[in-house]
Amino acid sequence: NTVKLWNLKGQELQTLKGHSSSVLGVAFSPDGQTIASASDDNTVKLWNLKGQELQTLKGHSNSVRGVAFSPDGQTIASASSDNTVKLWNLNLDDLMLKGCAWVRDYLQNNPNVDESDKHLCDDIGTRR
Repeated sequence: NTVKLWNLKGQELQTLKGHSSSVLGVAFSPDGQTIASASDDNTVKLWNLKGQELQTLKGHSNSVRGVAFSPDGQTIASASSDNTVKLWNLNLDDLMLKGCAWVRDYLQNNPNVDESDKHLCDDIGTRR
């Protein structure tokens, strides 16, 4: 249920813990900064090199057998024994940042916006 990172001298660097079942595949992002793991628990998990879980991708109804990054690192493909391949867009946070940048002034200064909605984008960019 873990992923172990080793250097070329055979020294263990990190153990990535978080899957609830066997890990069946792993992949490094093209920049080498993110690791994706595919598991029998029907999920793909993303990790940084310090061993911190960044995100869990859920959507398969059966074991995820393999995972791969696109060459630009913005998309992950996951293959499952549920007979599907799913494509995951990893750039959603950037889209949210851009969208909030466009509407932040409107939300905060438009008198017709409910007070409860004026700060919807205040914490965008700090949730990673």
